[in-house]
Amino acid sequence: MIKKIMMLIVILLSLTSIASCTTPVDNEDIILPDLTGMNEEQAIAALSPFKLIVSTSTIINNNVREGRFMYYGSEYQAGDVVDPFTPIVVYFAIHANLLPDLTGMNTVQILTELAKIDVVVEIQTRTTNSVAEGLFVDYGNNLDIGDILDDGDVVIVYIATPLVTVNRGLMISKYLEGSLYNRSIELYNTSEETIDLSLYHLSLYIDGSSTVDYTIDLTGLLAPDETFTISYASSDSSILEQSDLLSASLLFNGNDAITLNYYNDAIVDIIGTIGWGLFYLDDQTLVRKPSIIAPNTTFSIGEWDSYTKDYIELFGSHPVTYPTTFTFDASFLALPFTEPGGMIEVDYDSIYDGDTAYFTPGFLGENRVRFIGIDAPEMGSGLLAIQARDYARNRLSSATTIYLQHEPTSGNVDTYGRYLALIWVDGALLNYEMVLNGYSQNNYQDSTMALVFNGIPLSRWMTNAENYAKSHNLGVWA
Repeated sequence: MIKKIMMLIVILLSLTSIASCTTPVDNEDIILPDLTGMNEEQAIAALSPFKLIVSTSTIINNNVREGRFMYYGSEYQAGDVVDPFTPIVVYFAIHANLLPDLTGMNTVQILTELAKIDVVVEIQTRTTNSVAEGLFVDYGNNLDIGDILDDGDVVIVYIATPLVTVNRGLMISKYLEGSLYNRSIELYNTSEETIDLSLYHLSLYIDGSSTVDYTIDLTGLLAPDETFTISYASSDSSILEQSDLLSASLLFNGNDAITLNYYNDAIVDIIGTIGWGLFYLDDQTLVRKPSIIAPNTTFSIGEWDSYTKDYIELFGSHPVTYPTTFTFDASFLALPFTEPGGMIEVDYDSIYDGDTAYFTPGFLGENRVRFIGIDAPEMGSGLLAIQARDYARNRLSSATTIYLQHEPTSGNVDTYGRYLALIWVDGALLNYEMVLNGYSQNNYQDSTMALVFNGIPLSRWMTNAENYAKSHNLGVWA
C-alpha cells in the first residue's frame, strides 16, 4: 500500500509547445479556450495556434474520465486573457485507489463514492457526538484521506453513533476471588439519587479474552450510599446470604476483566485489563480506596486495597478504611514454637546486625535468630547497616514483651542452622518495621496466606511496607 501520496502529482508529459498562429492576430492578447472533455492530444492542438509556453501534468480524480482535461494551472481558467509567451500548465485526470474525503456523507453516499475505486469496504460505527448520527467520522486501519491503496485493500469506514450520557454515580466497590467457587462483585451508588440498576449490566472477559464472554443483567433500585452484591451461584452459603443477585455466569479466576456497562454497552467502570491473561487478581479480596469516589474506565491497581481471599466481612458497606497497624493473633500463643504459627516469649540479649539477634532462653550462640522475610545490609557495608542494627537494637532493648513466632511456610530453622522467626516487640512486628523504614527490602513470600492480620495477609503487609519505603525514599530506597 502506498501511503500519504500528495493529491497533486506533477509529471511533465510534454515539452514546451510554442506555435505560430495560423492566421494573423491583430491583438496579441490571448483568450484561453475551454478544453472541457478534451484529451491531451486534443487540448495541445487547441492551444497550438497561440503563442504560449504549454506544459501538461496529471492529477488523481476518479470523478472525471481518465485522460480528460481537468483545469489550467496557476488559477487560470477558460476565458482568461493572458499575454503571449505566458507559461500555462494543463492538468488531465488519472485514476487511482485514492481515499476520498467523505465528510458529511451518509452510508449510501459513502458506498457510492468508494465504488469508484477497487477496494473492499467495511462500515463500522464509532460513538461520538462531534459528528451527526450516521455520517462519516474517520477511516480505520490507520488510513487517512488522500492515501492511495492497492487493488482489493480493505477499508474500514466509521460512521457516527450518538454518545449516550452515562450516569457515572455507580461504580465497582469490591471484588472477591476466593476459595473454590467463591466469587463476588459489589457495586456502590456514589450519587445523591437512586439508580435504576436495570440500565446497567456486567460484562465478563474470561481468561484474558478481548471480547465479552458473559453478560449479567442487573435489576432493582439502588439508593444513595448503598451497595449491591452479585455473587456466583455456587459460592459458600455465607456469601450467598449477603448477596443481592446470584448468577451462574459470575465465574472468574483472576486473569479476567469485569466491566460495568450502561445499557448502550458503554463501559462505566472496570476491574482487570481486557485482553491481559496474567493471574494478577486471584486469591484476594479487593476494596476500592475511600479516596476513589468515581468509576474509571481504565483499571488501576493503585485504586484498590488488597485483603485476604474470602474476606466477606467487608461486603455490604462502603467506603472501608484500610488498616494501618496490626498485631499478632493471640490464639497462636497456645502453640509451641516448634509448631507452625507457634510463639514463645523471650528476653533480648544482644544483636549482631539489622536482621540477626540473640535471645534468652535458648537462642544464643549458634542458635541465634534470623529475622525472616528481611535482609538488612551487612555490617561493614556502610552507614545504613549501622542504622539498621541500631534501630532493631533500640526496639528490642526497650521492649516490655518479645515473642518469637514460627513462620508456617518457611519453618523455624534455615539452611545454616539458625532459627528463623517473626519478632513481635510489644505487639508490633519488627520484621515489618525494618522494611517500612527502609532498612531492608522485602523478601517475605507466602502464597498460602497462612498468616492474616486485620484481614490482610502478612505478605501484603510486607509488600505495602516496601511500597511505603520506596515512595518516601527511605533507607535502601534513598
